Amino acid sequence: MANSYKYPIKVVSQMTGLSVHVIRAWEKRYSVVEPDRTDTNRRLYSEEDIEKLKLLNDALRLGHHIGGIANLSLSELKNLLSKENHSTVEIKNGLSSTISSESSVDETFSECIEAIKNYDAKKLESVLLNSSTRLTQPVLLENLVVPLVYKIGEMWHNGEIRVANEHLASSVIRGFLFNLLESYSVSDSAPVVISATPRGQDHELGALIVGVVAASSGWKVIYLGSNLPAEEIGAVVSHLNARIVALSIVYPNDDPLLPRELRKIKQILPSGVSIIAGGRSANGYLDVLDEIGALVVKDSKHLRLELEAIRENKYN
Repeated sequence: MANSYKYPIKVVSQMTGLSVHVIRAWEKRYSVVEPDRTDTNRRLYSEEDIEKLKLLNDALRLGHHIGGIANLSLSELKNLLSKENHSTVEIKNGLSSTISSESSVDETFSECIEAIKNYDAKKLESVLLNSSTRLTQPVLLENLVVPLVYKIGEMWHNGEIRVANEHLASSVIRGFLFNLLESYSVSDSAPVVISATPRGQDHELGALIVGVVAASSGWKVIYLGSNLPAEEIGAVVSHLNARIVALSIVYPNDDPLLPRELRKIKQILPSGVSIIAGGRSANGYLDVLDEIGALVVKDSKHLRLELEAIRENKYN
């Protein structure tokens, strides 16, 4: 006999790797699953529902868009993924790219590192600009810019490059990301997302990357930079009626003062404002991020899903 046990949405979120917000948004917009309801209107999901959500998440990692696959049956999704597994598509950091494009990214990455070591800002800027015309934005950010930022930090900490190399590279990448951010024309009536780093976090490139992703997804981005006190973030959110505060947490991963600052941000924000957190050191603060109800994103693909989900639902 088939297992007829039903699972609540928080359990389903853990089992599928999809946030509660994304699951709800997919139900509302695409009717991907139709969970049962309890007398108190709580959702309950079957194992078949969970399997479909897992398959949809797998397909998204392969580069499919939810709108194109939401109505596929379980057998159709399995067939689709089976074919993909025998194609030339590879998965890297949750994003799909062909073998040839990955080779191109690797070569470009090496060019960037060489330019940084030689203090060649013009060369680094040229390589990044050329890459932006050849690569899709997700591949550009997740497979080139993000790994490059991480590598620069590692090289500096390991003594492979000087502080001057790191400053030069950060300056060029900051300018490149600002230009990307400003290239998007967004309506004044678009929902507002505030992008910043909280007090004690001085590395701003992650927050800029968040801004680029949000702007490309139709959000009006207000970029506030690094090391912002909770009170300043709250003031801007209230003045602009922002829907989201996006926080980049890169270094350090054990700041004893940051949990208190994150709690303060939550206390100051108006009801209904979502907090999204990401960055290399976000995992060091998972307990407090969970406590304040923040959505923790792992990459730009995950961030896009959350942005879409929040835009589709008010979650009040």
